[in-house]
Amino acid sequence: MKLAILNQKGGVGKTTVSINLAYGFAKAGKRTLLIDLDPQAHSSVIFCPEIPSSGTVRELFEKRDAELKPLVQPAQVRGDAVPNLWIVPSNIHLAVTAERMISQHYRERRLDKALAPLLAEFDYVLLDCPPNLGVITVNAIYTADKVLIPTTYGRYSLDGIADLFASIKEIRENAEGAYVILRNAYDARNRATNEYIEQQLDSVRSSLLSTMIRKSEAINQAQISGEPVFTFDPKGHGAEDFEALTQEIMRHG
Repeated sequence: MKLAILNQKGGVGKTTVSINLAYGFAKAGKRTLLIDLDPQAHSSVIFCPEIPSSGTVRELFEKRDAELKPLVQPAQVRGDAVPNLWIVPSNIHLAVTAERMISQHYRERRLDKALAPLLAEFDYVLLDCPPNLGVITVNAIYTADKVLIPTTYGRYSLDGIADLFASIKEIRENAEGAYVILRNAYDARNRATNEYIEQQLDSVRSSLLSTMIRKSEAINQAQISGEPVFTFDPKGHGAEDFEALTQEIMRHG
């Protein structure tokens, strides 16, 4: 299964979801590949000892004949390899490459073509997308089996989601069931705001995942420490919620 994790609005926890969901799949014994498509490279920071200057996902978009397999490396946490988890890292230079691709033919199929020979080796491929609808994100939407859209319980958190839905429908030949929405950073104390957001989500209720990720300081501290919440606070609410998310996606696809 290829799962693109994206939202064109920043600050909704997209990379946090990518990191912890990838680790959750691997922890469940699923062979998992995380491809960091974000020039900010936050997923790479978590799972790579150091951000490489070469051998990154950028090569796929710079060279038409580039292969994905040489770019795959074992993911590490605290210097130890994570069983069942691999990563294709990114770096800031990917942003320049994306700008150069705008005039290229078949640019939206580059990632799909590169992934095809490797799909049999992995149970899950996660695509951590940049917070925009540029050419890199279009590649992810084109190849993904499903798009996971994290959103938070903020007043402006849903801005732009309608445009995202429209883009998914435009890029994919069949957009029915193509996306699911994850409610992130839920805080039960904010009753009025929560009720407002839930009302706004009524029109997409059928696409909402049952799992909600509760707001957790441990999740924030885990990223500061450079690791998934599963290893930072394995018995806390954050690990519990991401375990539930992992299981829900594995059950329903």
